[in-house]
Amino acid sequence: MLFSRQFNSNNYVKQFILWIVLFICVILIAGPLALHVSSALPTVKTRNIPLHLFSEERARTYFSNLTLYGSRVSNTRGDFYARSFLISQIERISSISKRHLQIEFDLQNFTDRQHNQLQNIVVRLSNPATKSKNVSCLLLTAHYDSVEFSLGGSDDGSGIVILLELLSNLVNDLTLTFSDVHLIVLFTSAEEINSQGAKEFITNHIWRSDIRYFINIDATTCNEKASLNRIIPSQLVVDYSRVSRPRANVIIEYIHKWLRLMSDYDVFTLNNSLLGYEFGFLLDGYNYHTSLDHPLMIKQGVLQDLGENLGILIRNILLGNINPQMTKNIIDTDPFIYFDILGRYLIVYRMSTSVIIEQILIILVLVIGITLILFDHIWHRKRTLTCIDSHCIYLHFKYPLIIRIILIIIDFISNIFSLVVGLLFAIIVALTMSMFQPLSWYGNATLAIFLFSLPCIIGIITIEYLWNIFHHFMLRKWPKNSFRFGSTIEEQYLKKASFDFEHNLAVLFIYSLLMIISICFSNRLSYLILVWSIFICPIYLLLMIIEFSLRWKQLHCTLFEQAYHWLFLPLIVSFIPLTHTIEIVNRLVRILIPLMVRRFSFGWSRLGNVIICSVIAVPTTVFVLGFIPILQRTKHFGRILIILLITFFIVFIIAYYRQPFSSSHPHIFYAKHMSKSMYKIETLSSDPVIVSLISQSSSITVTTYDGLALSPVLSDFSAKSGHILHNQRCLKTTKCTFDDTFNRTIAVQHIEIESMNNFSDYIIFVQHVLSYNIQVSSFPFIKFLVLNQSNIPRTETRIYVTLDSSSSLFDINIKIRRCDLIDSPFLVLFTDIMSNMVLMGKGQCQAIDDDTTLTFNK
Repeated sequence: MLFSRQFNSNNYVKQFILWIVLFICVILIAGPLALHVSSALPTVKTRNIPLHLFSEERARTYFSNLTLYGSRVSNTRGDFYARSFLISQIERISSISKRHLQIEFDLQNFTDRQHNQLQNIVVRLSNPATKSKNVSCLLLTAHYDSVEFSLGGSDDGSGIVILLELLSNLVNDLTLTFSDVHLIVLFTSAEEINSQGAKEFITNHIWRSDIRYFINIDATTCNEKASLNRIIPSQLVVDYSRVSRPRANVIIEYIHKWLRLMSDYDVFTLNNSLLGYEFGFLLDGYNYHTSLDHPLMIKQGVLQDLGENLGILIRNILLGNINPQMTKNIIDTDPFIYFDILGRYLIVYRMSTSVIIEQILIILVLVIGITLILFDHIWHRKRTLTCIDSHCIYLHFKYPLIIRIILIIIDFISNIFSLVVGLLFAIIVALTMSMFQPLSWYGNATLAIFLFSLPCIIGIITIEYLWNIFHHFMLRKWPKNSFRFGSTIEEQYLKKASFDFEHNLAVLFIYSLLMIISICFSNRLSYLILVWSIFICPIYLLLMIIEFSLRWKQLHCTLFEQAYHWLFLPLIVSFIPLTHTIEIVNRLVRILIPLMVRRFSFGWSRLGNVIICSVIAVPTTVFVLGFIPILQRTKHFGRILIILLITFFIVFIIAYYRQPFSSSHPHIFYAKHMSKSMYKIETLSSDPVIVSLISQSSSITVTTYDGLALSPVLSDFSAKSGHILHNQRCLKTTKCTFDDTFNRTIAVQHIEIESMNNFSDYIIFVQHVLSYNIQVSSFPFIKFLVLNQSNIPRTETRIYVTLDSSSSLFDINIKIRRCDLIDSPFLVLFTDIMSNMVLMGKGQCQAIDDDTTLTFNK
């Protein structure tokens, strides 16, 4: 008897060690393999390759001139120079082409509410032999403006240089005739200001009605491969699947909705006006809209990857392999689900196909599971005397069918409960971290995955361990076949009773429940349920059928008798879904972390942690679910829990004490400069009058976006710079204002008034610093005209004012905005001293805002 117990114990230990070794091997292979293969980039092509092929080297040469004058904020020097540069490059590309193509060039000028002069740059390629006027067009678009203080290397300089290189490729490609489909290339302005350029084009441009497809390129930071971000209708993803290295996932579409990430794509697709794609670089957007968004930060190979993929897609459209007329009236009632496998293959299927497959799997699980248990019961009842296996339920218990059904139900409930508890454990950790170290995972997606997946797994295994204890308690209380062994059954025989089939079937019922939920909600986000179910359910059903067949036929198979197949086959089968799950979770976390953190100063600390936690924990539950029967078979819950708890404790300590911010993942802040100058004139004469300055004040407001408390930062800056910040006041911990005592040059320098027509009309001469953004306003009843409004930039503004007899007291307001770093001594000093903080920019030029009020009191 002692030898029997030792043998049984040693067998379980061997199974436990074998399973742990296999599991670690699978994780170590699946994780690094998924991340390495999916992020692998093509070799950069040199500038010497033929002009019809995409070359990243040639594309990168555009950056130096595009970013020559700094940021390209709308209606600034950089913006105007970028327009001239793009026009010159389009003319150069057109001139070197030896083909007989019709290349039309249009500059669409428009103004915004502030009368800023903006411009879209549009090029159309067609075949001059084509006589039809209603030829379908493919639109390629990217925006050339950027935010303040940023060179816009990624956003959206990457899109601009890719389009310029693609334009050169297509113009020099002899296989393209542009007869059936014309090409329009659009460089939009003011995308960072509510996509005003795209709105102007889609509303007023004469070519807009010919467009059938569009492809928009945008980016946050070009650290990794670009992916298909959004698509409408989803049927177009079939065409994209033909490219050499497709990278897309339907979940990324929803990220834009959740975080309300807007771009020109939203303008083009409003009310389904246009159909098309948006491609972009989303991963690791820590430098997004900051001064670190520099062309040198763009990873080698990412432009080559997207350029080659787009080249294939564009050529398929232009060559007529994709009929543009087919999509005009498509209603996306049965949308496509799509996801890539390691950036190499794109899996595409309809939502209805997913439902059919899930229904088939559900039916198979229910029919095969019920059939097996009923047939097995009948077989045992007919051959009761042959049941001499110590693991046989019918040997030990009365009412065996009832206990099997009850255990399946309780197993089913406990599995659901364990998944819920696992999620709760992870959320509790997230809420705890949000109170003590809310940015513990910032800059490290791998740490975030371990931090939130481990408590989820611990919660699941804890409930399974408690259920295992209850399971043995219930078996001890269940009526026994005591006539076989005497008055009682010894404990070792009770432990040998095998309910592996019931455990396996309960897990399959959980997968069936998840598939039913997926069918009911008809949400494409739930595709991971099908991915796991289609691998786990068939292998479990197949193994159970084989085991029962061998038992019923009384055939002996050493492999199945030892039951080692239950240890390694589920692990092997789950390798593909596990690899995909690790890769997509890593991708989602790397997209969400940089974007979520920017909302922490607006109360998103707790919610942000919960969202990151949920993105990690929910797939973890689906992954762990398939291994619950293996855990129940090895029966070493305590040892697994100890290993997991020690690992989690180490990860938690690292997360709590690490410094999440660094030079590559810095704090982000914005500084707003405001000045108010008051000029007043009471006496006018026929001679020019110099207006006196009555009062002047200026302040700086600094805001952080990651929840960083500003007072200690400003104190540190003051100590390091030796500059005292006067009148400092903080309305919030993340927003402080203080007097601007850094000798900044105020915009308006001199005001002079000259009267005309017997003091009924006046010309106001305002001398100021050079600026592109000058706005003049007054009361509605005051008639005025800016005489040199079209002169941009300028150092003098001339305002012609016409007064009537009732206008005795009124104001003229002059607002001058600038956004060059050199115009702010504070920012120059602050960014130099505080190296762990990086300056963020806005879409409009507004960082330095000088307001001047000229009061007339006649």
